[in-house]
Amino acid sequence: MKNKCEICGQNKLFEVYKGPIRDGAYGGVRDFSIIYECEYCGVQRLREEDCIPDQYYETDQYRKILNQSLKSEKSKIEQDEMQHFTLKALFPNSLRGKRILDVGCGNGSLLDMLKNVSDSQVGIEPCSPYLELLNQQGFEAFASLSDAKKVNIKTVDYAFSIQVIEHVKNPVHFLKEIRELISSDGKLLISTPNRDDILMSLLHEEFYPFFYRTQHRWYFNEASLSICAKLAGFKINNVNFLHRYGMSNTFHWLKDKKPRGRQGMDGVDESIDQMWQSYLRNRKQSDNIYIEMSLIDD
Repeated sequence: MKNKCEICGQNKLFEVYKGPIRDGAYGGVRDFSIIYECEYCGVQRLREEDCIPDQYYETDQYRKILNQSLKSEKSKIEQDEMQHFTLKALFPNSLRGKRILDVGCGNGSLLDMLKNVSDSQVGIEPCSPYLELLNQQGFEAFASLSDAKKVNIKTVDYAFSIQVIEHVKNPVHFLKEIRELISSDGKLLISTPNRDDILMSLLHEEFYPFFYRTQHRWYFNEASLSICAKLAGFKINNVNFLHRYGMSNTFHWLKDKKPRGRQGMDGVDESIDQMWQSYLRNRKQSDNIYIEMSLIDD
């Protein structure tokens, strides 16, 4: 592992975790891995040799290790479910008449949801089966940001990158590439798992091996993600903390020491879930961070 942080360039990395991490779908384990943290910018990084190969993202291999399908109805439902939280974070922005971009758009779920309110849509997706599907649906789609720049696509008014930045080689370079496609008054909304998730503080021994995984190189909280954005030439407009699960999930973790997803629990209803999610949002301990940003004036 290099001593220099790839985000801020400082030689201030130290080990924060050694041990097993998740490898693919729940139940898959890499027995020994190392997580480093930068003392200066606060980002955490998985040791490179513990990361999955980049080529996995270009084929169906990435989805296979997660036991996810590429073209089934189940795939559409899974990705639609995630984008409902994106729409919550987007509010109250209007995309009427806007040209939008989704970087890491998967099967085009978000583009499809927004095609009737936005003027035009562009997708970036390295997975070749998804790229083929996007073209079949009539979307303007590219395998990479560099490919999009080569054909000089029209300037984007609003860009999204949902649950992607934690996978890339260099987050600052990644954001700079997106920045080149955004208009001077355009915006970018990104999301990533929150390293300050409530379960990271409640269940160190059991939750760390679940939260850290071979698919994610990078682990952010609000402060480290904001630093990354600013280094890429963005200013922060808004930070949203959204929790995708109810209180039952937390109780199941505390009781069984493993995930139960959205499995309910007697005595816990929707009103309690709403209070719990609101509490975590105010404490900045939700499971996901959404940050909207715009370009810093040159």
